[in-house]
Formats: sequence, C-alpha cells, structure tokens
Amino acid sequence: MNNVIKINHITPEHNLISNAAGILQKGGVIGYPTETVYGIGCNAFDEKAVNRIYDLKHRDKSNALIIIAADIIQISDIVESIPDPAEKLIENFWPGPLTIVFEISKSLKEFPFGKSKTIAIRIPDSPICLSLLKVSGFPIVSTSANITGQPAASKASEVFNYFGNQLDLIIDGGETPSHKPSTVIDITKTPARLIREGAITPLEISTVIDINY
Repeated sequence: MNNVIKINHITPEHNLISNAAGILQKGGVIGYPTETVYGIGCNAFDEKAVNRIYDLKHRDKSNALIIIAADIIQISDIVESIPDPAEKLIENFWPGPLTIVFEISKSLKEFPFGKSKTIAIRIPDSPICLSLLKVSGFPIVSTSANITGQPAASKASEVFNYFGNQLDLIIDGGETPSHKPSTVIDITKTPARLIREGAITPLEISTVIDINY
C-alpha cells in the first residue's frame, strides 16, 4: 500500500495535508476519512477528475455526488441562495454529517455540476477534511469510498481493497467514528424533503424545520 499515508485525525500534520492538497490541486483523486465513512474526492471544479470518480465507483453519472466545503464563503460561490430553512439547519448541524441540497448558482458555467439545477453540500466535522479544504482552496467531492452497491469503507485498508493504486493517495486517519453516511435533506422543496437517512435522525431535523419523509 505505497499510496497510503497516516495523518493524525485530531491534529493533522500540516506538511502531510499540504502534500495531499497538492495532489488535489494537480487534478488527483484521493481517499480520506470523514466523521462518517471514508470518502474519495477531488477538486469539485475539475471535470476530468470528477468523471474519474464516477468511473472508479462504477457509478451512473445521473446520480449526483456530494460536495464538502470549508465554510459558508466557499458554499456561497456555488449556490444560488441560502434560504431560511437552510440557515436553521446550518446553525444546528454544521459542521457535521448533514448534507443539504441547494439550488445551484446560475452563474456557474464551466462547473462539472453546472447542468444540474441542484447541488448537495455539507461542512464536515473532521479536522482532516477541514484542513484539506482550507489548504486546497476549493470545495472537494465527497462520495463514499466503495464500488457502487458495496458497503462504504470505514478503514483505509478497506479503501485500498476497493481501489488499490488507482487512487493517487489514501489518507489513513484510523477507523471512522461512525459507519453511517451523512443525512441528506433537500431544502429546494417546501417543506424540505428527507432524501437519505444517515448519522442525523429525521427526528433531530424535525425539531429544527418541517420535513417530509
């Protein structure tokens, strides 16, 4: 496993994060831990790298990919607006394992997801992810590290078993604290709609906003 490096999941080493960010900046695809399961990702603005992820996962391109961002500033660049229900969810659950589906910004022309009307985004509660996002300087694709239809990886060794040296780098941050993916809520609907149950329960969300599920 010569493409695997260990990074402290609590206090990530800056030089190692910088190395990983450099790979992303050059169009690479990496595996990395989140606070839910391991993901594979790339620069969300790099269409060639995004297509490579679809191919690696054997995933139909009609199925959207989730994006993670460092902060609201990164998100504001790619969404049309942040409506009131989203603001309430952000205040209560971000950073954390809640993915929110927004209307995509109409100003994005060359963005790989620009043909879609919506985009799914979250701010993760993971020091490794947040460090990667800040050093890279752009949002990153975050899709579970597995072949479509197979269980999501919770260890770096499982990521390697799926993809081996097809990934440019795999960050070993230990076993992830949760084996559940993020919960996905579509706030472009009224009321908001639960798309996927995950680490945050529908009951928890319903204490903040009205949802259909």
